[in-house]
Amino acid sequence: MSYNSKPKMILFDVGGTLFADGKCIPADGFEMLRLSALNPDVTNGAELARYWDEYLNEVSGIKSDSGINLDIPLSSVIRYAAMNTGLKFDIPMAEQEEIFDRFNSSRYVIDGIPELLRELDLLGIRTAIISNNMMSSESLALAVKRRIPSANFEFCLTSADILFTKPSKNIFNAALNYAGINACECWYCGDGKKPDVFGADISGISPVLLDTKSETPIEFRSDEYCKKYLAVNNWFALKEYIQRLN
Repeated sequence: MSYNSKPKMILFDVGGTLFADGKCIPADGFEMLRLSALNPDVTNGAELARYWDEYLNEVSGIKSDSGINLDIPLSSVIRYAAMNTGLKFDIPMAEQEEIFDRFNSSRYVIDGIPELLRELDLLGIRTAIISNNMMSSESLALAVKRRIPSANFEFCLTSADILFTKPSKNIFNAALNYAGINACECWYCGDGKKPDVFGADISGISPVLLDTKSETPIEFRSDEYCKKYLAVNNWFALKEYIQRLN
């Protein structure tokens, strides 16, 4: 783990890191998804949202044999709600997920992210996404590209794709192996101490925490989650730090 040289790759979280999201209101997402169906009049957003609640109340909290939290794919919930109401689609599931995600809450790109990503591209630093997310990698990629058209993430990996959630090493190791990169050459940017800082650290990746409540633009920290990690209160500070390394 090193912060003294330019990383070969930086992996990013999504919610709270790339985007700030408002409260998820499933009925709103389902209402817009319903309008994209072949037979939208068979149901309504509120009824679809009731099936959402029914499904998640039944299956939430599932863990692996080793105690790792497992995620529920959004596609499973959409299919459950759609089939119970007779709703039919002729668009791919990835597009269905993206529509639901786009309209179920407010969302904006966090300040400094486009500039940081642009600088990483210029410096030849690879980027990709690891997210605890019900969306598939395909639908999340659509959602990210819609809001950050200039982003050049090599891939997205979501917990819904492989079920394992952060801070499990399983999801971090899968991304490292897929990218063909050593953990010591990689940084992980996120906004959560346990899933992001701790998860990256136990995987051998250098964590970078976005702490917007901090009064210090950039500092090294040590706590129960990691003996040493970098914390910034805005992404412009990280951009400047990496420029100095270069």
